[in-house]
Amino acid sequence: MSGTREPDDVRAVSGDAADFAPLSLVERELREGVLYVRMNRPEARNALSAELREDLRTALLEAHDDPRVRCLVLTGSGGSFSAGGDVKRMGGPATPAHSAGRIALGRELAELLRGVRKPTVAAVEGHAVGAGFGLALATDMIVASSTARFQFGFVKRGLAPDSAVPYLLSQQIGARTTMYYAMTGEVIDAGRALELGIAAKAFAPEEFTEGVHAFARSLAEGPTAALFATRKAVQAAADLSFAQTWDFESFASAVTSTTRDHKNSVAAFKAKTAVRFEGE
Repeated sequence: MSGTREPDDVRAVSGDAADFAPLSLVERELREGVLYVRMNRPEARNALSAELREDLRTALLEAHDDPRVRCLVLTGSGGSFSAGGDVKRMGGPATPAHSAGRIALGRELAELLRGVRKPTVAAVEGHAVGAGFGLALATDMIVASSTARFQFGFVKRGLAPDSAVPYLLSQQIGARTTMYYAMTGEVIDAGRALELGIAAKAFAPEEFTEGVHAFARSLAEGPTAALFATRKAVQAAADLSFAQTWDFESFASAVTSTTRDHKNSVAAFKAKTAVRFEGE
C-alpha cells in the first residue's frame, strides 16, 4: 500500500480512498485514525459472496499492518450490515469440498477480526443475519442503529449454524438463550440486543454515523498495544483455567509495561498533564 504515514500523523489523515488499492466489493475510508471497512453489495443486503469474503480478507490483512489505522469499523452499505450467506447462490450442485472451503474462509475472516492488532467495532444498521451476524460478533464490540436486526437465520434455510455464531453468542448471553434464538430463528431487535449485551451502544438513525465515529475515535486515541492485550485476555478468558489466566496476564503485563504509551502515561500522571497515546 502507498502513502504510509507514521503513527504520529494519524489525526491528520482524512478519508482519502486513494490511499488504498481499490477492491471490488469493499470500500475503505480512513478518518482520524478510524478505518471504515464497508461491505458494498447493497443490492443483496451485503450477502457474503466468495468475492466479498476475499475483499474483506484483503482489507483486514492490510489494516493489521497499517500504522495509520488505530481502530477498525466494519459496516455495510445501503442500510444493511450483511444478510449472511448468498441465498441466491444456494441450492445448486454444491459438493462437500465446496462447502468446506466456504466455511474455511468464513473462519479465517472471524479469526482475522479477533486477531487484528487494532480495536474492532461492528457498526450495524438493518440486517445482520447468519454469517453476517457472525462477523459482527467476531468484532470487539457492536454499535447498533435502532434499525438493527440480528438473527441466526440458518434454521430458516434448513441449515446448521456456522461462522461460530453459537460459540460467540453463547459466551455473551449464555447457552440457553442462544439455544432459543438458534432454534427459533427469532429476530433480535436493537433494543433487545442492548438488553442482552450483544450491542454495546445503540443510536437513532440520524445520530448513528457520528455516534459510531465518536466511539471509534475514542478507541483510536487509546493505547493500542494495551487495548490489544486487553481484548486478547477477554477473548481467552472462557477457554483458560484460573492458573492459565494468571500466566497470560503476567505475560501481557510484562509486554505492555515496556511500551511508550505506558511510560508516557505515567510521566503525564506525575506531571499532572494530559496524556496523548501514540499507539505503541
